[in-house]
Amino acid sequence: MTPIGKPETGAMSRAALPILAVLPGVLAFLALLGAAFLNAGGVFEYPLDDPYIHMAMAEQMRAGGYGVNAGEYAAASSSPLYPVLLMPFAGEPAQRFLPVFWNFVGLVAAAWLWGRILWQSGYGDSVVGVILAVIGSLALNMVGLAYTGMEHMLHVAASLAIVSGLLVFVDAGRIGKLLVLGVLLAPLLRFEGLALAILAAVVVLARGRISSGIGLLALAVLPVAGFAVFLVSLGLEPIPSSVTAKLATPGIDAGFGTLIYDVVRKIALGDRPKLLAAFILVAIILAVLKPVRKSGRWPLLFAVGGAGVAHMLFGGFDWMNRYEIYVLAILAAGLLAVVGDIRGDDKVARGSLILLVLVPILFAGQFYGFRVIRDYPTATRAIYLQHGQMARLAQIYLKEPVAVNDLGRVAWRNPEFVLDLWGLASSQARRMRLQNAGPGWAADLTQARNVNVAMIYTAAFGDAIGENWVLLGRLSFTGPLGYLAGRDVDIYLTGPVDAAPYLTKLRNWQDSLPAGAVFEFSGQDAS
Repeated sequence: MTPIGKPETGAMSRAALPILAVLPGVLAFLALLGAAFLNAGGVFEYPLDDPYIHMAMAEQMRAGGYGVNAGEYAAASSSPLYPVLLMPFAGEPAQRFLPVFWNFVGLVAAAWLWGRILWQSGYGDSVVGVILAVIGSLALNMVGLAYTGMEHMLHVAASLAIVSGLLVFVDAGRIGKLLVLGVLLAPLLRFEGLALAILAAVVVLARGRISSGIGLLALAVLPVAGFAVFLVSLGLEPIPSSVTAKLATPGIDAGFGTLIYDVVRKIALGDRPKLLAAFILVAIILAVLKPVRKSGRWPLLFAVGGAGVAHMLFGGFDWMNRYEIYVLAILAAGLLAVVGDIRGDDKVARGSLILLVLVPILFAGQFYGFRVIRDYPTATRAIYLQHGQMARLAQIYLKEPVAVNDLGRVAWRNPEFVLDLWGLASSQARRMRLQNAGPGWAADLTQARNVNVAMIYTAAFGDAIGENWVLLGRLSFTGPLGYLAGRDVDIYLTGPVDAAPYLTKLRNWQDSLPAGAVFEFSGQDAS
């Protein structure tokens, strides 16, 4: 086998595969941004509301708080680190471009590491290596992930850094900077990163490097534990509301039978869990094959396969294909690395096993590629026509506290209080919603906060809406729905106040709506 850092005679240079991996991803990302910009009518937007939640968090952090409203603590971000990265330019229009900047950085880093892992694994002297480098960021949806503007792309990069660092360790016995950096950053970017980081430390411990393994364990766990202590010190729960409000599984407190049932249900009903299951199945097949068991890289299967199983049990798969990409990327990289170590009499088996690993990679490319081309370019237009216009109404025309169920765009750069009825920024609202606190619970919250206007998806709340709420009108829009939870936002008057001033403000706002956004009054004289 070729030693780490020394390509075979006639092989490509060390940088060739990383460069080949980066270029297609960057070009596709720029093309996607351009298509979205044109579809939105020359307006820059994100395809999700979530980046604005994190920017609103960063605003309050810059001012010495922690939440989305001044003077109120809330853990609205599921990432300990990402709001920190968005603190530069907080409160200024320029802050809006920080998520796309960090995602570009994450995309370049992840694609580079993908190419680096291919070179480390022994593919630097083959056409297969070139093909894998070129398709990696596209097939594994790194481009689409970067487009969301969220922390997930940076998490993919940190996770691949762990795989690359582990590969150095199992091949050369050296613990390098990439492994250390990945173990530190992956859990701080996403809590799911704990599984791979801990398993990487276990691999180091199993090789007899006790002090180094314990050090890596501490590096993975202690910062996350410190973040939980920080939340508790603010009077919050140790797990962010944004995590508990979005849990897609019964959680770690569920019994074993419940977890297994949930996994079976996920795989039966969802294409993305099927994708992850396919990668895990390939990992199991490789783990029992003699040529693989002879390889010194077998521990990589333990680390990436274990992380895959952990995500299948406890991870999410919802909303714009963003939660599972990191684990598909590390599984693809880890499996290719293990197969790449097969040499000598097993070279025929090596070729067959490369094809076996390629099957789920190519299937992932077909699955994600179709959705990126079909849905992503128009998703920003939907956010602009709905959430963007809600933000304009709240910040330019109403200039007073409002209640919403989609928080970010309305809260960002808004000095007024925003009541989050869905509960990402409010533990009280989240508990009341999840526990079905009874008829009118949303009205109880708006009354307690002196909020007179609510902008919500009515169907999402049912009898939680107050009996005395007055429907003023409905905001809708034309064109694809994108990744919004609903097409129609109902605007209510929630308090016992004179409706006339609000109707005037709504008429002025209605006159300023861009093409494609439509507001219709309900029952009131809007003339």
